[in-house]
Amino acid sequence: MKRKKGFTLVEILVSMAIMAITITGALKMLNSLAVINEGNDAILAIMNHVQGVMDEVRNVPFSDLSALYNNKQFQVAELQAKGITHQGLITVTNIEPGYLDQVRIVVCWRQKDRVIGEDENLNANLDAGEDQNTNGVIDSPCQISSIIRAQ
Repeated sequence: MKRKKGFTLVEILVSMAIMAITITGALKMLNSLAVINEGNDAILAIMNHVQGVMDEVRNVPFSDLSALYNNKQFQVAELQAKGITHQGLITVTNIEPGYLDQVRIVVCWRQKDRVIGEDENLNANLDAGEDQNTNGVIDSPCQISSIIRAQ
């Protein structure tokens, strides 16, 4: 008997299984890329805002720095518009009395079901169990620090 040209049922099923696995992998990759893109959008908005705040802080007279900015909490308008829960904190630490201060600006936020940064409850306080690297301050991928000296 002469064999007809074409694919057998087994060949079709195997090729469909391979395609299903390939498509599933591609969809998972697209989902991961969307999450990464969303995180990058938040980081970009935060860092632009934080750099603007640091510029504002640098223009304040040294004698007023601690009174105006130490333990000051703030929000990033662009994140609020997107409905992203977040909290920013500015701390001023005196390094050399009357001469040098360190200013740290840090922002932590909730993205989907994860909190980015150490402030897990987003209250701008370092609560028990939040200081993952035991350095005594809130850390985040979005933070900036600068030393400011008296003029």
